[in-house]
Amino acid sequence: MAQLKYVKFLVLLAAVLTVAPAQAHDDTDAKAALKRISYDTQFLASDELKGRGVGTEGIETAAKYIIEEYKKVGLKSGVENGSYRQPFEVNIGRQLIKDSVKVAFTGPQGTKLELESAKNCQPLAVGGDSALDGKELVFVGYGIKADTHNFDEFKNVDVKGKVVVLIRIEPQQQNEASVFAGKEHSEFARIGNKIKTTTDAGAVGIILVNDAVTAPSSEQDQLLAFDELGRTGTLPFVQIKRATLNEILAISPIANPNGGNFDSLAKIEEYIDANLEPVSAPIEDWTIHFDCKFESVSAKTDNIVGLLEGEGPLANEYVVIGGHYDHLGMGEVGSRAGGRREIHNGADDNATGTAAVLELARRYAKYEKKPKRTVVFICFSAEERGLLGAAHYCNKEPLFDLTKTVAMINYDMIGWLREGKLTIFGSASGSTFESAMDEAAKGTKIVLNKVASPNAGSDHMPFYGKGIPVMFVHTGLTDTYHTPEDDFNTLNMSGALEVIDFSEKMIWDLVNRDAKPEFVSADGSATRPSYAGVRFDFTDTTAGLAVLAVSPDSPALKAGLMEGDIVLEIVGKKISDRSEFVKILRDNKPGSKIAIKFRRGGEEKTIELELAKPLERAAGAPGSGG
Repeated sequence: MAQLKYVKFLVLLAAVLTVAPAQAHDDTDAKAALKRISYDTQFLASDELKGRGVGTEGIETAAKYIIEEYKKVGLKSGVENGSYRQPFEVNIGRQLIKDSVKVAFTGPQGTKLELESAKNCQPLAVGGDSALDGKELVFVGYGIKADTHNFDEFKNVDVKGKVVVLIRIEPQQQNEASVFAGKEHSEFARIGNKIKTTTDAGAVGIILVNDAVTAPSSEQDQLLAFDELGRTGTLPFVQIKRATLNEILAISPIANPNGGNFDSLAKIEEYIDANLEPVSAPIEDWTIHFDCKFESVSAKTDNIVGLLEGEGPLANEYVVIGGHYDHLGMGEVGSRAGGRREIHNGADDNATGTAAVLELARRYAKYEKKPKRTVVFICFSAEERGLLGAAHYCNKEPLFDLTKTVAMINYDMIGWLREGKLTIFGSASGSTFESAMDEAAKGTKIVLNKVASPNAGSDHMPFYGKGIPVMFVHTGLTDTYHTPEDDFNTLNMSGALEVIDFSEKMIWDLVNRDAKPEFVSADGSATRPSYAGVRFDFTDTTAGLAVLAVSPDSPALKAGLMEGDIVLEIVGKKISDRSEFVKILRDNKPGSKIAIKFRRGGEEKTIELELAKPLERAAGAPGSGG
């Protein structure tokens, strides 16, 4: 059945070879290989698969495609039942218990507005189970505190113990000259940022309304139902329709700083856009009663495992080649796109890595000579949920003996090769790795950037946690990372092919060497670092370390770090390299508190983060060194 889905993409193949610069080795085999990996990537990153979110039809279509490709080249199933599937279950969020919802407003002279869930209101899972009774309302515009722009909507209002009413996104969205980011959206547009700012101000709940750009008409005033960044139980959080807020403002208007009153949301937005001046005030004589409960929702998904058996005395040793095939779906969790619920195709992340696994399987399966060691090909699921597929394989159901697994090579984002520079994390984690890399790079245009530490958040980390030498093959983060713009037409597929050609030689060397690579930890130590649960972008450290992700229920989340924060110092030192961060985690035992100085917007803050035990990380939560 999946084969029918491929047909419509054949017409696109004629354009594939024009996406990237021509290859240096322009022979028939190279052209065929480029066509194959381009097709793999384009299909997996097509709109039809809708972002390959866990538990969706799109990721199931991707799984069937991978299995069919394994079968075509003759890989055996790595699962005893012959299905190629290693199933496991993932908690994908929470859903509202509809009968639990009650949202009602009480106004002057006993005015009452009772709302109906999914019709004119929607509790959001980001707020968790909620109970508010008779809490006063305060309007705070867009809920932004931006000292760098001299724009603070909390400055002249007291929200402590009250429920704030705020607008989505940010002012001046259609103004390219805005001090915010215009149509691109700045960090202040993120709901996570609004939640943090509101919490810091002492509010006890949030009421959200769509902005005029998102909802220019009543038909476009859609209610949301997402779990932003996987956060839980921060503040009770409910969205209402613009029409409902307008009913309230018509009865209790907010004063216009220039005289008169604002009796509609549109008038307030127009004023803020024109003047970039806050309009924040209590909504006099109005209170809210709000109750709701949520329940956990799980989904079944599969690692896809294929096997190329070795031959000879080393055949009972294993080399794992892996990469994740899931992505963010519609951006419900993990998107960097400021709340945009659009297809996140994940072309670079990680259709390219999946294509690498498939292409290496095709090549090795055609070799006349059998490998000395058995090669296990795994396309992991639920990486974007916290490396859960790789963690399941390593911690709960290793299909092949981990004590005899001599190396794991992970492909995640190989579609942006720039000036031939290829980063390999974990280059020092295997005693024979660097010699294999150097030998494979000879005669190629590949420029190796060897990073001794493996500590970057991807599927190699659970293997590393088991004392297995690992490599993470990567061409670098980009502006399209975790946004809807990560599309096939942005990729350098000729560069991806160079990475695969290099890998073919490097891995074959490791597979067939008599001496296996001996495990070496990043700093030469056998101890595992403490766990923080934060993932940094180390590609540009001139202004500090950008927080890319904060794991659910992690020390970093509990301490108050958020995606988008810029960390300036950790324990009084500026950190510019993963190995430095790992050293801090190793030097401080679980239970230790480390000081983190960071900037959010224009404000600098310092928090204390209490480190957790390394075992807590074994569940697979992402992080750069913990």
